Amino acid sequence: MVKRCIGIDVGSSHLCAVQVLRIGKTFCIEKIFDTQARRGTDSASDTLKALVSKHGFDRRAAVAISVPNDAVFFRGLETDSVGLEQVRGRGYSALDHDFPIEADEIVAQPCSYHRMTDQKYSILTAAVSRESLRQTREILLGARMHPDLIGAAVFSIHSAITLNHPEIRTGAAIIACIAESHLTLAVTRNNVILLVRHFPIVSGSGSNGHPFEDQVGQVLSREAGITWRKLFETEIAQDTKVYLVAASENIAGLKEAIEENLHCRTIVVNPYARVLLKHVGRPRVDISVAEGLALRMLAPEYTSGINFLEADGVNAKSATSFRKELSICAVLVAAIAAVSLIGLFMRVSQLEAKYARVKSEIRESFQTALPQEKNIVNPLAQLGQELQSLKQDYELFGPVSGAGPLEVLRAVTANTPADMNISFDDMLITAESVRLTGTSESFESVYNWQRLLQDAPQFSRVDVGNPQREPGGELIRFTVLASFVARDQE
Repeated sequence: MVKRCIGIDVGSSHLCAVQVLRIGKTFCIEKIFDTQARRGTDSASDTLKALVSKHGFDRRAAVAISVPNDAVFFRGLETDSVGLEQVRGRGYSALDHDFPIEADEIVAQPCSYHRMTDQKYSILTAAVSRESLRQTREILLGARMHPDLIGAAVFSIHSAITLNHPEIRTGAAIIACIAESHLTLAVTRNNVILLVRHFPIVSGSGSNGHPFEDQVGQVLSREAGITWRKLFETEIAQDTKVYLVAASENIAGLKEAIEENLHCRTIVVNPYARVLLKHVGRPRVDISVAEGLALRMLAPEYTSGINFLEADGVNAKSATSFRKELSICAVLVAAIAAVSLIGLFMRVSQLEAKYARVKSEIRESFQTALPQEKNIVNPLAQLGQELQSLKQDYELFGPVSGAGPLEVLRAVTANTPADMNISFDDMLITAESVRLTGTSESFESVYNWQRLLQDAPQFSRVDVGNPQREPGGELIRFTVLASFVARDQE
């Protein structure tokens, strides 16, 4: 089965979109688009409109977008087993506190949980304000797109790492993402994110004479140690892997700084490690967020995360979306009407062709049946008249008495033995009788033949006229009149 999804990462200074294709268990990056926001008047919606019209992105593909990092808040909320079951049963109201957002504006969703003691659990919860969610949705709606998923960048990065670096699925690991002015730190265990923290950073050459990479390494080392001890009450083991995602030009320097401070193996995330590329170039920004968003939709069995659209409880569409759907409905109705009219005209054309073919076949049949008829006006009517005439002619020979011409001939022949030497000169068959004229060698033969006919069931009376010997001859000429048996006497 072929599926496509477009992942969109909108930052304060950049926009990155990635179209990913899935065929079976194979993933392929088909399209990549990235741009820098050069002016304050640049509109993300206007930029996204060009994805389909200018850059060849699939309009029918699903769409996933992330909320900006600074708009998402994470908290590790402690609860007991009862509270945990309530959250599992989608009782999210218990999560609507302890966030710097007004209570009626909070859109919260649990991400994961882990056991702290026998009766105590910590639930990682993400929250965003309804206003931030609306603004993110409006970016897509303004570009005539409808979001299927609105997530958080850190979960999208985790999805990209899971697919391209599957070793993260077992054991504990650290994800460090440096994007724009924020450092995002996440701790995972067995492919589940347990805790997420955001830290503001100031990009540049560093302060106090220390390079920027060294400062990030120090901050990350310190905060990672604090987070690890809070979760596991132990120090970070040296075999722990750190997965680094950054768009920095000196990514090697960042890697060395982190390894020097944490003494852990640092892996620079490669978003192309296990994903095919379809004639696309490498972008100027890291695509892990955009790629991970697409993978969240295409590979739910491999990835996990949150969808603020589900947490919001509604998929309310703006007036723009309503107008879009209304226009789509109008286009569909017009298309259905056009197809119906085309089908009607085709049907009429087929019937006209069939009618012309039938008329031609009738004319051919008429000419075959009545070749002598040259004046053809209405073949069916003329054939009907001819059949009626034939029927009337047949009825003239039809038996009022029940005996037809062939039956009369058969009766006469059957009752005329050859040894009587009777010959017929003429036979006249009417509706009530038959008149036979012929010759015989003797008067006795004539009268014997009369008796034979009289015994035949087809005749009610047989009369012989005055037989006469032919002048100067030996033959006897006679006339026999045989009446048929009436039907009501049969």
